[in-house]
Parts: sequence; structure tokens; C-alpha cells
Amino acid sequence: MDLVSYLHDEINFLTEQMNRAKKEKDNAMNFLCDARITEAKRILEQIDQGKIDRLKAE
Repeated sequence: MDLVSYLHDEINFLTEQMNRAKKEKDNAMNFLCDARITEAKRILEQIDQGKIDRLKAE
């Protein structure tokens, strides 16, 4: 799975979890999901702008 697909899947999963947290009034989980969604979206933006074009583990 490539990074972009992974990030889209992660955003979808976290959105579902955030909606569940809102229903259950779980503010901590809602905050955590929102933060992770924001992080994933920022990475996607960087990829779209060409600032991230590969990953390398060191």
C-alpha cells in the first residue's frame, strides 16, 4: 500500500472513530482523532505540493 492510500484510509477510519466519540461524548478520543486527522491531512498537502516525494528510513 502506498503512503497516499494509507493516509486516506487512516483519515476515513479516524473520522468514523471521531463520530463515535462524539456520540459517546468521549472528549479525549474526539481530540485525539481530530489531531491525527489534521496531521494526516497536512502530510497529504505536503505530498500534493511536491514537498514530500519519498520516504526513507534511516
